[in-house]
Amino acid sequence: MDASELPCRCPKCNALVVDRRSPVCTTCRAALPAEWIMTKEQAAKTNALDQEMRADHAASIRTLAPRSDPNMPRIIWLMDMGKP
Repeated sequence: MDASELPCRCPKCNALVVDRRSPVCTTCRAALPAEWIMTKEQAAKTNALDQEMRADHAASIRTLAPRSDPNMPRIIWLMDMGKP
């Protein structure tokens, strides 16, 4: 792996830079180098893709059978299915 593929780390606190849309480190709020920050066009495209993916996910969740929810309370499972 060459240096260009390494993850960016904050020059001040060495935290991993996880959001290139923000001009500051999300951990220590120090300013990040300008070349690390997305352009407005890149950020807008990323935001649009993110919104599209969230909408698709929400739509797929609505189509699930309510009883197939893995977080369904155990008491409902017992009433529906009987003893485990």
